[in-house]
Amino acid sequence: MATSCDATAVPFTLLGALLTAGPAAWPACVGGGRAFLRDYAQRGTNALLWAGLIAATWVLVLRVNALLRLWALGSRIPGPHALLADPGLAAVLRTGGDITGFLSKLHGCYGPVVRLWLGPSQLLVSVKEPNLIKEVLTKAEDKLQLTGRTYTLVCGRLDLFISSFQKVQDRRESLKAFLDKKLTTDGGRGSLKIIDVVLGRIRSISSDFVDSRSFSQHMAFNIIGATLFGDAFFDWSDAAAYEELLMMVAKDGCFWASYSVPPFWKPGYRKYRTLCAKLQILTQGVIRKSRDQYTTLSHFDQTSFQRNEGMIKDPRGGVLDGTTSCHGAAEGSLSSEEEICGNIMGLMLHGISTCATLISNILTYVVLSPKLQDQLYVDIVAVCKEESSELNVDDLLRMRYLLATVCESARLSPAGPLLQRCSLKHDLTIESGITVPAGAVLVVPLHLVQMDNSIWGNDASQFNPQRLLGKDADLEEMLGLPKSSNGFNFHPGSVKTQSFLPFGSGSRACVGQKFVILAISMLIASLLRNYEVRPHPGLSEEMDSAAGGSSFHHLPNPKITFIKRGI
Repeated sequence: MATSCDATAVPFTLLGALLTAGPAAWPACVGGGRAFLRDYAQRGTNALLWAGLIAATWVLVLRVNALLRLWALGSRIPGPHALLADPGLAAVLRTGGDITGFLSKLHGCYGPVVRLWLGPSQLLVSVKEPNLIKEVLTKAEDKLQLTGRTYTLVCGRLDLFISSFQKVQDRRESLKAFLDKKLTTDGGRGSLKIIDVVLGRIRSISSDFVDSRSFSQHMAFNIIGATLFGDAFFDWSDAAAYEELLMMVAKDGCFWASYSVPPFWKPGYRKYRTLCAKLQILTQGVIRKSRDQYTTLSHFDQTSFQRNEGMIKDPRGGVLDGTTSCHGAAEGSLSSEEEICGNIMGLMLHGISTCATLISNILTYVVLSPKLQDQLYVDIVAVCKEESSELNVDDLLRMRYLLATVCESARLSPAGPLLQRCSLKHDLTIESGITVPAGAVLVVPLHLVQMDNSIWGNDASQFNPQRLLGKDADLEEMLGLPKSSNGFNFHPGSVKTQSFLPFGSGSRACVGQKFVILAISMLIASLLRNYEVRPHPGLSEEMDSAAGGSSFHHLPNPKITFIKRGI
């Protein structure tokens, strides 16, 4: 029996030990089977700890290198001399101050491109000059990751509202094709039905007066619902409950999604997740109802698209045809039913917020300016001379003043003060020679751009639809229409056109821009054609003082009523 502990006798590996005749054949210095296994476990544990330490060190080195690179590139962009985080911006955010005014001062000091540090690893770059904005928005194709987390939290797993542009490009094309088709098939008939449904609901639950914001939300909810679900939506008994729940969920989505780790220990979070689950159940219910009635959703789960180089070859399918067939297998097992439900909830959330804000702005201007309402009515009647005729898109495109009114309302009151984009993987180098590092938050201060006196005139902060009918504005391009399709004859590529950004621009511009503007224009035309919109009698004094200035920012939510014309 071997008594020496030379290299050939000691089984240093578990495999070597197992290949021997057993513990009895191991050298005495091994100490028996248990001692060997204990020694082997110690060696293995040490090896794993070393491997983990090396991996963690490597990750930290990469993070530190990325952070140093962010600091190096960020320091080359003009901006305040703050080391890690700008104290001025932090103070503005803490007090809920005017971030637009703060950015205006910085742009005045440092030029059209300004950088701000939101934290040691968070860089914000603000761009104001129109030509640079167009370039940046074309190159920055991704959305902030918080956006994707918010929609995922509220809607479940979905693939239409995620940050990476490459993963949603085909779906965006499919959605745009569907929305464009809906404009030509529904027309004024759908608008009249929406108006009747909303007014009937208001009169059944309250007095004749309603605030502009609530009415606009109801209208937006029915526009998006009817677009997605067809006539089945109008007969849905849970529509009112669904709208209320949807608004509750939308209110706190960004707040809960801002947590890096879901705060399961917070009762408020658990209650919020319960509301989201209930919303998903209601969405699945209306999907089944719509399918049963053979409306547009009967085509939503078809996956027989013919694609070539990422482009949809058959645009006749439903809005979600292209959202359930491309990346599901690559990103994990996910049924088409889950995708459809999540994507529809995302469309409802996004579409309602956009449409409601714009409708409310238009109604505020209309109700507080009788001259504007009269001029719009004349514009509408001049095109629709027969009272019984239904409005269509061709009629709408001839109502130039109405379209200009909608666009002017969108210009003055965008959905938010900042248009936000980012590039998740690649640095962006713009013509001015500035390099924006990957992961930096790119923002466009919309109020500064869309109310710039040097672009829009000295009355840029006032409501004046006529400014969009001049030769220096391209209303066709603002609407996303083909050139010369509606008789407009404006100069393309104008500065005003490049500075009109309520729906974004470039690669990630809103695919529903044309649909939203034309659908809301159709709705307003149908409403003013059949009803006169009047303010609450208590607003008469404020209205008289406000109408002369064409600026109603101090009356954001007037009470309104609707009087049937011809009575």
